[in-house]
Amino acid sequence: MQKSSDYKTIFLLFLSIIFLYRLCVLMTLKSDLYIDEAYYYNWAKHLDLGYYSKPPMLSLLIALTTKIFGESVFAIKVGAVLVYPLTAYVVYLIARELFDEKTAFYSGLTFFTLPSIWLSSLIISTDVVLLFFWALALLFFIKALKSDRLFDWAMAGVFSGFGLLSKYNFIFFLVSIFLVFLTIPKYKKEFKNPKLYLAILLAFVIFLPNLWWNYQNDFISFVHTKQISHIDQKLLHPNHLFDFLGAQFVVFGPILFFYFWVIAFKREFLKDERFKILFYFAIVMLGFIMVLSFLSRSFANWAAPSYVSATVLVVAYLIKQNRVKLVIFSIILHSLLGVGLYHYHDIAKISGIKLSRHTDPYKRVLGWRDVIDQVKVVRERYPNHYILSKSRGSVAQLDFYLKEKTYIFNPDHQMENQYHMDRDLNELRGKNFIYVGSDKDEMRLINYFKSVKRIGKVVAPLYEDFNRSYTLFEADGFKGY
Repeated sequence: MQKSSDYKTIFLLFLSIIFLYRLCVLMTLKSDLYIDEAYYYNWAKHLDLGYYSKPPMLSLLIALTTKIFGESVFAIKVGAVLVYPLTAYVVYLIARELFDEKTAFYSGLTFFTLPSIWLSSLIISTDVVLLFFWALALLFFIKALKSDRLFDWAMAGVFSGFGLLSKYNFIFFLVSIFLVFLTIPKYKKEFKNPKLYLAILLAFVIFLPNLWWNYQNDFISFVHTKQISHIDQKLLHPNHLFDFLGAQFVVFGPILFFYFWVIAFKREFLKDERFKILFYFAIVMLGFIMVLSFLSRSFANWAAPSYVSATVLVVAYLIKQNRVKLVIFSIILHSLLGVGLYHYHDIAKISGIKLSRHTDPYKRVLGWRDVIDQVKVVRERYPNHYILSKSRGSVAQLDFYLKEKTYIFNPDHQMENQYHMDRDLNELRGKNFIYVGSDKDEMRLINYFKSVKRIGKVVAPLYEDFNRSYTLFEADGFKGY
């Protein structure tokens, strides 16, 4: 029989091996920044209490890693590689708190090898910090239910506050708590527990600076959240629901997602309060996003925090059913898929797969550095001009690779990203620009500049059916909007 200490030692060994492997992959990564990563990096350069679409926790992480490792693709992304092992260890602790070392071992390792974690370990995003603080808050909430210690309640509140500063959908964590109290008779007394309200107060106080920032900025973050959900547009899209559910088989893994729904309809297992707590902390967010996807739309990662507790839930169920081999198979399957994704280009070359815009999953993170290096050559001929572009993505990438402030062309006075908030072109009336865009932008530019002249085209060829390219214009004498 395996000793408890052996499970922990083996878990930490696997955790370290996978962590070092991912770190090596990141250090040798040949792709460029994803648009959102370049966008978030700009936030980290201008720390604030909030931003157009998100609270500030991710920008703090990127500011820390770039302070330590410098301003590079590696430095921006490395936070994901560093944080996910910590999150996996917290998942291990959650499972150990509720069950035993064996369940903890398989839960932590399963979480660390989820398809979504393999993918997002090389992408810096708000999910990195959100899942970490969600797991920590859940751990101390479970501890508080068992011990009723003031420290555990306080830590649950503190980490909930940090979770709210990571992403606004952390609010579903608080909804899950109240559902636990409402539906599990032994916990109804917690509504009268002053320590619960202390925890809520701590979370609110930590989150308050971002609320204040939103108040000062017309609650722009919450307006954006409503906009991206498309809830105010045409409703009822069953195809979107099926797309979302299909994506969850990839995000969580086919075996795990299948058994999650098996458990959902196994009433005898949900009579166990441990299973019920884990289920609520998964189904509240997952269920809401499913409804949202049916009504309007959603993205595959929006329910990601659900899989912190869902991992422990499914693993504990399969172990109880003596189906550990399924857990092991799932871990191996996901790891093979992850390694395959990391080395996709090498595998494609060996297999004779011809890369194209349709066959290369890395398409969106290739060619930026090459094409902007060409922009840089042209830019040197115009030292007194500012850089200007139209889309959030182009501005973000130009900012990072040119290492200078790029302005955003916004004649329609839209309010759709951080650049629209803090880079008002009207402050530069009369100034000259190099506009980085496309041929079709020329007619629009003529209305707002005294003179517009095409000065070249830069191209980074990727595949036979796709190039990354820009047309460059000298746009002098900005007349204002």
